[in-house]
Amino acid sequence: MKTKIFAVYLAVLCIALWRLPAAGDTGAHCFVAESGTGIIYDYATNGTKTVFATNMGRPYGLAYDKAGNLFVANFDGGIYKIGPDGSNSVFAYLYNDPAGLAVDASSNLFVGVYGNGYIFEYTPDGTRSTFGQEPCYDAYYNYGRPVGLAFSPSGVLYATDEYWRCLYRGVPNSAFASVPGDPWGLAFDSRSNLFVADSSAGKIYKFNNIGGIPSSSYTTYATNMTQPTGLAFDSNDNLFVADYSAGKIYKIDTNGVRTTFASGLLAPVAVAFQLVIQSAGLPPLIISRAGNSVLVLWKNSGPYTLQQNGNVADSNGWATSGNPITTANGTNSITISPPTGNLFFRLSK
Repeated sequence: MKTKIFAVYLAVLCIALWRLPAAGDTGAHCFVAESGTGIIYDYATNGTKTVFATNMGRPYGLAYDKAGNLFVANFDGGIYKIGPDGSNSVFAYLYNDPAGLAVDASSNLFVGVYGNGYIFEYTPDGTRSTFGQEPCYDAYYNYGRPVGLAFSPSGVLYATDEYWRCLYRGVPNSAFASVPGDPWGLAFDSRSNLFVADSSAGKIYKFNNIGGIPSSSYTTYATNMTQPTGLAFDSNDNLFVADYSAGKIYKIDTNGVRTTFASGLLAPVAVAFQLVIQSAGLPPLIISRAGNSVLVLWKNSGPYTLQQNGNVADSNGWATSGNPITTANGTNSITISPPTGNLFFRLSK
């Protein structure tokens, strides 16, 4: 197993991208790929929308790595990498319609290719290898279409096959479940339950966790959507759904209550959240606005030190925050002036 680049005492990673967080914005942002325009939107937790990136072609897949890089699969060809500093580059070029994306615990990127059923693995330095191929094809050489990829909490890769209507576990193993309609995006909640979008029936199916792996049978979790495609969970186990034809992003809470999180989009196809990294025993960080400044707050449950870094990819850039700590009502907090660029925080002890 590859060495992780973060210290074991790393708590929640909170990223402020190019702007001061809006009032009430205390969680990871939701990123939406609008395939009709080639725009990636950044939605704060309060619904505030900003343009994160443009000229992405037909973005069909999104995935974040631990370093804060957002990867975008352009269905017309190519994988883009957008760094936490806003830099944009071509990470890899693929023909045959790259679609599904997923990142493992070592920040290796996995790409599902719609045109030939292959799933490629890229190391962080861009080295490519073949992870597998969805094995089914017909007399016309229509291979599997891995439009959705996701890693389970235990680190196993799962993939949808939109053409053959099935799910794969640990590709290139054989399919473990059949799905009616056109299975597209998939996502795991924190309890290892698997959720799959049926884009033709307008439904979300749930495969319950049994003994650490999803069951081969499913129940219907949500209905009455137009064409659901991309799925993603936030850190509170709320499910976000991109409805391609309706131009909406739905939010389904843990009680199954659905609300419209965003609307007025042109063919949204994928959603993703910045990775939240937390080690056992460390309190989460909360970042919010305090007047014209930024408030960083955490529970006072141990002798923790707050560190900050202007570039999360620079492992030597972490330094103890020099701002005074205020302790009140069981919490610690610091107040800082708005950063001029990205600023990352973590706890250590």
